[in-house]
Amino acid sequence: MNISDDNHGQSASQSGRAQNEQESWANNQKTHSEEAKESRAAREKERLLWEEEERLKKIEERERVEKERLEAERRALYAELEGLDYDLLSLVDYPTDHELYAAKRARTLWFIALGSALFLFLASLLSLTSPWVGGIAGGIAFVLWLTHGAGMMSYFPSLNRYPNLVTQRKRLKRDLIEYIRNLEGRQGYMHRIYPLVQFNPRLGARKFKRLALMSKEHTLLANLRTLQDTRAYHEYMVEALRGYQELLQQEKEDKFVESMDFDPELLEEKAQQQAQKDNTAAPAEQKESPKAAQEPDPTLFTPRDQG
Repeated sequence: MNISDDNHGQSASQSGRAQNEQESWANNQKTHSEEAKESRAAREKERLLWEEEERLKKIEERERVEKERLEAERRALYAELEGLDYDLLSLVDYPTDHELYAAKRARTLWFIALGSALFLFLASLLSLTSPWVGGIAGGIAFVLWLTHGAGMMSYFPSLNRYPNLVTQRKRLKRDLIEYIRNLEGRQGYMHRIYPLVQFNPRLGARKFKRLALMSKEHTLLANLRTLQDTRAYHEYMVEALRGYQELLQQEKEDKFVESMDFDPELLEEKAQQQAQKDNTAAPAEQKESPKAAQEPDPTLFTPRDQG
């Protein structure tokens, strides 16, 4: 009986140990599976973070490349300002109204003289005037006609100047419009160099803003109708060139400061501190100056003799 009880106890203890081992094995398996899941989740998280960092790096790289491309394109547009034909834009050789009026008056006088001579010549043929008057008038009319018909008016610039001036005006207008059309192109030119207003505040004038807006909307050529409009276009380009020159000058100054062995920010701080000291010292001197003015100068009075 005791032997059977011992066997039963041993079997029970063995079954208990086996059950405990199974439970511990199950717990270990569960722990390992959880650790594996956590490890996979951590690796997945690291992979996602790495992919996100790489994506952000690529985006930053693309933005940097695009920014450099736009800056290079903008600098190329700025550099074109130095090669523009400012003589054509300013219409230096454009005939003035006074020149046209003088040439037209000389040409009109020529026609009046020719008409008067022909009238007197015909009147002499009809016996309305003396024959000698008609002869002189006929000779004058023949000479005047000869200067025009035989191409001799080229020897009289004052008589042949009016049609040349009119032709020159039309040619300059046509050349200017064609030059501006090629300069603006499809994308426009004025509005793309407008950022130079940072270096030349004169570009912020209203008339220049209006021209830049028309350039952006591709309506500039349709609105360049008068000489005032083309003159404003020329002024815009001149001011833009000054802004570009100021930009280059500032870049040279910045490079010069960077080449020195001191901190420019420290110099600016010292300059500001010195300016503050000067500003605070000025009111104190102004307060002391009335008192000094009221007190008599001892050097102006001779000392009295004692005794």
